[in-house]
Order: sequence, then structure tokens, then C-alpha cells
Amino acid sequence: MPRSSQITENVAYYGRLSWGNFFDWLTTLCLCALFILAGTSLGSVRPETHLLLLPGFVLLLLLHGLWYAFEEGPVRLSRIPLLFLPFLSWAAFSIWKLSPMAWRGWQDMIYFLEAFIFLWVLCNNCRMMSHLWVVCLSAIIPLGYGVLIGTYQLFQNPEKVADALVEVPVQLSPEFMGRSTGVFADPHSFALLLLMLLPCFLFAGLAGRLPRLLRLLCLYVSLILLSCMVITQVFWAYFALAVVLFVVPWFAFKGLVKRFLSGAGLVLVLSLLFGIILAFSPYGREMATAAWTVEGEGVRRVLWPEAVQLVMERPVFGGGGGSFTMLLEQSPDLTLPRSAETPLNDALHLAVEYGLAGLLLLAVPVAVLLLRAYLRLRAEPFQKYSARSRKRKVMPSQRFFVSLALLGSFAFLLGSLLHGILLLPALLLHGTLVMGILIKMSFNRGLALPRHWLVRTAYALISFAAGLILLDLSLPVLRAREAGLLCSQRLEEIVERRIHLSGNPIILNDVIEGYANACLLDPGNADFWIGRSQAIAQRFFASPSLFREIGAESVACAQRAVTISPEYGRAWSQLGVAHALAGDVEAAEQALLRGVELAPNSSNAHYYWASFASGFEDKIEAAKRSAERAVAIDPDNAAAARIYQKLSIL
Repeated sequence: MPRSSQITENVAYYGRLSWGNFFDWLTTLCLCALFILAGTSLGSVRPETHLLLLPGFVLLLLLHGLWYAFEEGPVRLSRIPLLFLPFLSWAAFSIWKLSPMAWRGWQDMIYFLEAFIFLWVLCNNCRMMSHLWVVCLSAIIPLGYGVLIGTYQLFQNPEKVADALVEVPVQLSPEFMGRSTGVFADPHSFALLLLMLLPCFLFAGLAGRLPRLLRLLCLYVSLILLSCMVITQVFWAYFALAVVLFVVPWFAFKGLVKRFLSGAGLVLVLSLLFGIILAFSPYGREMATAAWTVEGEGVRRVLWPEAVQLVMERPVFGGGGGSFTMLLEQSPDLTLPRSAETPLNDALHLAVEYGLAGLLLLAVPVAVLLLRAYLRLRAEPFQKYSARSRKRKVMPSQRFFVSLALLGSFAFLLGSLLHGILLLPALLLHGTLVMGILIKMSFNRGLALPRHWLVRTAYALISFAAGLILLDLSLPVLRAREAGLLCSQRLEEIVERRIHLSGNPIILNDVIEGYANACLLDPGNADFWIGRSQAIAQRFFASPSLFREIGAESVACAQRAVTISPEYGRAWSQLGVAHALAGDVEAAEQALLRGVELAPNSSNAHYYWASFASGFEDKIEAAKRSAERAVAIDPDNAAAARIYQKLSIL
């Protein structure tokens, strides 16, 4: 990768005075803007914040195409990102043909496609070292913003920052109170960001590449990040950090003894810090004890074996993209305090949903990149004389960037195995960045297209068309998610505050209309049809005399959800509730029992059946057992607890 100062007829740092370099800089700045936007908007996990990224990816592909069209001389592209196309193709097929919850799989697919686009553009643009430095520095901006907010959150309510970024108030879990969440809505994601970037700063401070003042600054930043890691109070991250701290000196120093002693020393310092916290802080001991329980971080002791069992049931093809939650609810003997969206391990998540075939299609290219980068690192000299001063030896820039990327990749993979990153867009972009640097530093661009102006124009048009297709496919899905999330939160508030009993239908009608809009935008999303059925059913409390009409409308929506996903236990349970509302007792019983059969690990499925069965004398014992199971699965299910207490008295 050339330096800007090594190119003739150029401006210092900017590079060549040409249209190609101009569009290359615009593309680089667009990459930076996406990084900053994703990292400062709750990680772009929520749909309303992720909608802000979509136009940016369209612009990114447009600028990339214009760069190729105006670049002078022969232009070679990198083939390496194409290694991930088989996984994307398999994921799309799995979601389309195999998944019983395809609507959730397509949401995940949006993240995968954006990461691929980011990787493709990063590997083929950013042709000078100055470009790469700008992108790397932009990745630090969300970190600095998160550190400031995380320190503020230690003394204030974390919800204040989260609420300022979205239309709907973010309800943080009570367990997150008093802990720093940074720019995210949970401390675990913030700890992942710190885990990925802390070793890079520490390496930059220890390695002999940067000026001494900058190295001192990097070491100081490392201490700040370590302090932020402590106040997140995420204990699995401490273990991961100890592993990363031991590895950093093996890249920064040359001697074997120096590497080992330095790594052991860093781990010892972290252990002493952790020991001091446990010895002198009763609150720290309490948090550590709570983290080991199944209600805390110890849930991995339940989730991981269960995920392995799910993989063994469908080892090759998996259950289909987006199906993990449904498959988990179908486990008859599993008891969890709350529902889980992922197994907190990306390898297990991919294996459960896409099978070992999908896992290998993603793992093999990553392993090839890491192996090639490691071989490239070994081929590079550890030190050479600086270009500015022949009296000072420094680490070569190639070795420096490859080491940074390998350390970032190692931390990324470690966090991926201990918590999960693939469904966190901001963190996924950070992982894509380090993979892109590995590709740029370890592989040559070997894909040469014909230089005819028709080819250049076609490439630019195809790039822009790809961005528009992504926008056209993703926009309805994300807008529907936004509307559905808003309606779900408002419906919960209506039920909790008993607004539906007041007789004022305006607020409830707004929720029903919102669900109708979500169903129109994404008609294949069963969750929206279920929510619409639930909202319609609440009309009964204001107009009980219209129970048949209200029940029939609620049944129609729930039946649509069952048609979309016949294996979805939640859809069958809601269908049973709707049939009961309409007065069809036999159909209600069959649907509710089917819901319990399909989701034996769902607290709500057992609650709905217990509530229905409690009205029949010959079903009291069955209702009591189901209510007891509902409370065992979710002790916070207040409605199930009331039914269980009532049945225990009988």
C-alpha cells in the first residue's frame, strides 16, 4: 500500500490530483460516516436507528462505482471478499426455504449484506495508507463518545442517554442499573467494543512504531478503557480481557522471554485489580455472585449445552435462519428466567440456524484470512530503520497494521464466542474493518476487468443498482419492525395501565392501525399478525356485547400467523385465545394445546392454556400443572402467578 508522499504529482497526505483519488477520498469519508453513525446510535440495533444507515450504504456503493469509472490507469480489484458469497447464498436459501421464522432471518440478512458491502468497498478503495488511517481513526470516535457517556452513566440513569436517541423510550433491564452501557442499551455490547479496541491501543503503545508521545497517549487511553471495562461490571469480559492481554506482548515484542513475562505481568495486574474489587467492595462481590447464576451471565451454562443439542438434531442444514428462539422454546425440559434471542455464542448460533454447512462456509474463509495474515506477519522484519531518521529503528508499517488487524480479529472472535457479535451492526462493522485490513495487507488485488469505458460505466451502474436493491429490500422490513416495535410497547402500556378498560378506543385503535401498517409493509411477519390479533382482542373489554365480531376478526389475524408459520407455538396460542373470545370452545382448546405442544418452554403458552382450562371443572388439575410450569419458566409472569395462586386454593 503506497504512502501519499511516495506518489508523484500529489498533495501531501491527500495524494494524486485526479478524479479517481477524489472519489476514493469521498468513499473513505463515507465509510467513516457509517462507522460513526452506527457506533453512536445505540449500535444501530433498533430499526429506527438502523434506518439512518441504509441511505449511507447506497451512497457508498455509488461513490465506489464513480471511483472505478474515473480511476486512471489499470485498476485491479480484490477477489477475497467473494469468498464470503457462498455463505451469503446459503443463508439466503436457508431463510427462504428452510426457516419457519423467515421474517427474522431476513432481518439478520440485512446485517450480513451490509457487512459484505462494507468489506468489498474497504478492500478495493482506501488505496493509500492515509485513507486507512482516517478509517481507523473514525472507528475510535464512537469509542470516545461511549467512554464519556459511560462515565456519566455511572452516576446517572443510563436510560436518559438511550431515550434521547429514539422515539420510543428504551426500557433497560433492572440488572443494568448502576452499570455503564456506553453508546449501547446494555453493558455487554459496550464491553465488547472495549474488548475489541483496548488491545489495539495497548499494542500501539507497546510496539516501537509511533512517536514516543503518541505511544504514551495510547497507553493512557488503554488505562481509560480498562477503567470503563471495570464499570461495565461484565465479568465474562474480564476473562476475555485476560486472554487478550497475555497475547498482546507476543505481537509487540521480539524476545520469547520478554513476551511471556510481559503477558504474564499484564494478566497479573488485571487479576490483582479484580481481586482488590472483590476484597474491598461488597457490591462487587454481590455482582460477581449474581453473574454466576442462571439469571445472570451463568445462563451460558444452560444455553450452550442446549444449543449443542439443537445442532445435533439438525447437524447439516440447521433449523433455518432466524429460528433459534422457536427451536429453544420447543425444548421440553429447558427452564430459563427469560427468553433468549441468541445462545450468546456466534458459532453455536450459526450452527443452530444454518447448520454445520453454514458455519463452515463462514469459518473457512476467516481461517484462510487469519492464516495468510500470520504468514505475512512472519515474513515481515520486526524492525527497520525509520524513513525519517536513519538512527532510529521502528516496526514496519505493514507489520504494524497486520498486527493491529490480527489482534482486533482475535478479540473479535473471542467476543463472538463468549457473547455474540453478528447481530450487533456497529460491532459487526468493527469486525469487518479488521478483516478488511487483513485482506489489504496480506493479499494482492488480482481481479482485472477490461478497461473499456463501457465496462467502467457498467460497473458504476451495477454498484448503484445494488445499493438501490438493498434499499428497496431492507426499507420495508425495517419500517415494519419500527412500527411493530412501537405498537408492541404501546400495547403493553395499554394493558399495564388498563387503558383498554376505560372505554376510550382512540389509543387502542391507533395501535391496531399501526399493526395493520406493519402487516402491509411486511406481510410475511407472523409476529405482526399475532400482535394485531392481540390488539383487536382488547376491544372486547370496551364492547363485550360484540364478542363474536371482535373474536372473528382476531381469529382471522391469528390464523394468518399460523398459515405463515405452522410450527410457531406463539401463533397457535394466540389463535386459541381468539377462538375462546369468539366462543368456539373446541377450537380454542385444540389451538391452545397445540401451542403448548410446540412451545413447551414458553411461559405464555402455558399461561394461556391454564387460564382457559381453569374455567372447566374437569380440567382444573391440568390447568394447575400448566400454571405451575408457567411460573417455573418465568417467575416474573405476574398473570401466571395469579392463576397459579387461584388454582392452588381450589
